[in-house]
Amino acid sequence: MSRNTFPRAVFSFVLVSLVVLLGRPCVAQQNEEITINIKGMENVDARGNAHVQWVMSFTPARGYDRVKRIYPNLYVLFRDLGPERSGNEINRSTLKITPDDGQRTITVDAEVSGAAVARKNRWQIQADPSEQISNQDGNRVFTVAQTDPKNGVRLTLINTYILPAGAQGAQLGSDHLLTYSLAVPKALPTAAQPKVDVSIRHKKRLMAAVYKVYGETEAGDGAYWVAKTTFKNIGKAPIYNLRITYRLGDYTDTSVPDAYSWVAPGGVVVDRYYPLIRNKVAELKTETPVELKVNYEYADSAGKPYSGELSERLSILGVNQFEFSNLDDEDRTDNWKDYFNNAPLLAAFVTKMDDPVRQFAGYASHRSGMTAPASRAEDAVKWLQAAYETELYNDVVYTTPSGSFLAADSSSVQDIKYPRDVFRDKTGTCIDLAITYAALAESVGLHASLMVVPGHTFAVIRLPNGQYLPVENTGLGGGNQRAGFEQVVQLGQKEFNDYLQDGRFYFVDVQKEWDTDRVPTPELPQLATDFLEKSGIRPWNERGSGGSASAGSGGGGKSRNNGQTLANIPGTAYRVVHDHGMGMLQSWCAGTLIVSSDQIVFQADKATDGRFDRFVIKKSDIKEAKKNRMPLGQNTIHLEGFHIRLTNGVNYNFANIDQNGRGLSADPILMEIMEPN
Repeated sequence: MSRNTFPRAVFSFVLVSLVVLLGRPCVAQQNEEITINIKGMENVDARGNAHVQWVMSFTPARGYDRVKRIYPNLYVLFRDLGPERSGNEINRSTLKITPDDGQRTITVDAEVSGAAVARKNRWQIQADPSEQISNQDGNRVFTVAQTDPKNGVRLTLINTYILPAGAQGAQLGSDHLLTYSLAVPKALPTAAQPKVDVSIRHKKRLMAAVYKVYGETEAGDGAYWVAKTTFKNIGKAPIYNLRITYRLGDYTDTSVPDAYSWVAPGGVVVDRYYPLIRNKVAELKTETPVELKVNYEYADSAGKPYSGELSERLSILGVNQFEFSNLDDEDRTDNWKDYFNNAPLLAAFVTKMDDPVRQFAGYASHRSGMTAPASRAEDAVKWLQAAYETELYNDVVYTTPSGSFLAADSSSVQDIKYPRDVFRDKTGTCIDLAITYAALAESVGLHASLMVVPGHTFAVIRLPNGQYLPVENTGLGGGNQRAGFEQVVQLGQKEFNDYLQDGRFYFVDVQKEWDTDRVPTPELPQLATDFLEKSGIRPWNERGSGGSASAGSGGGGKSRNNGQTLANIPGTAYRVVHDHGMGMLQSWCAGTLIVSSDQIVFQADKATDGRFDRFVIKKSDIKEAKKNRMPLGQNTIHLEGFHIRLTNGVNYNFANIDQNGRGLSADPILMEIMEPN
């Protein structure tokens, strides 16, 4: 199992927490950079245990003052260094966190068990990926690490490892392991059989919605382990070839152990379990019990084998259930953040690739006329307004959750809807609507975040120019409680600024959680292509009824008279079919494509999936326009396809057709598109 030792936990946790805390996710602070300097020492003994000390200073001093103001109890800030993220055990009675208001420093002291372990016949300590050896002097190894500025915050580390006397061959490899050789004492011939103390710490509940994250050793800097086995050698003789395996009911296979070469007398191994859970867990609708089994085996110096087994009962929540905090009662304080430390996992509910989300986004694109909203801030705002107004148009309504919601005294488990559920029910709580709006924005290339604050959540969209646009999604009230887009943006901006000053918030950067922190979305069941239609969700001004399977004027999907006309737009008009899939024409819309000297306009009047696209493409945004290698269609329908690819990567597949749906050559359209202005 991947290990995360105290030095790395401190460095990574401080980076994540304080960059958000000090840099703020909103506005870049010009001409000022906050530097957090960490000077550390780790004194490792022959058993692999260590005494550690870290001194943190801030430049300028306002960084220290802000930390103290938001975290009057500094234990809350540093608690996760031990039980949640590190692959070792901190002796709680020795942990001391001392602020010095005069020097503007914070000092952390602790005794750590299992700081170093023996694998492949060498001792190893997990270093930070950016850590490098700067010097060595006998058994002292000096390292440095530094991060690039992020949101105006830079972090530097100067660390000293004091290895046990007799340690040799210390080196820091490309796997970020600081390794060294040290002979293990031989057992005396009269030594008694090994004595061990084995215990398990496990999460009481797992969430089916984020089942994939539990198998990611680096997600949340290692915070999402399912179980942690602490194996202590309390005898007088070393033990050898320790192997620990796990199984989580029928939802996993038995894990493959990564053997520990030996555990010295008084030594400790802390082994964490990151299970690869089968996707059938996403079918669970309610909380379900499951048994965790842990097996361990080892040998004494004579090769005699020993083994043991432990088991614990935990539960897996249904796919719509979310646990906002994974802290035990003994670890939780009265700080609001303690009750919502799982907030970053909400990114798993932002299902931008789900078909209903993409189809609804198509309705918004038609409404706004923007097909590439991620290109310019003005286009993004128009599209975001259209998305919000399309929710209003379809009577998607905000509903107040039952009981106290996102409050410190509420239950830690809440039901949360995926966007598809919001579309089906046409209703959602503040968090449901924020997730849905974030998914819509992400589906068209915009960068979305969720702002989780006391009692509330709203979406924040980063525009292409780097500015943030907060949107108060509860403006989707019923009856006369509905607010316009300008109103919800103004209210969102006020809330955003207020909570940045307040400090009680989680800013869940959806893209970062997906890509960097490895929080993937679950596998949801496939829905029918008419899901939105059956849910009562329709594009603007839809009219008409269905017809035959032709893209011409006589039929082909559902038709509409949208009240808009292309008659006054200059240029050459062509009848085209626009493919919505992978070139198989399984779903499509058909309409008029007008090519003028400086732009291309498309307006659909028929669609097989309810998605009536309308967009305007500037010729200056076109990277290429050319024929496809393969025709569009399948079985007996084959049309000469062509594509228009924009500079931002967006790609559209078309085929030229006549009024009866028969295929025509793409050459006239391509020649006119590529004709110089």
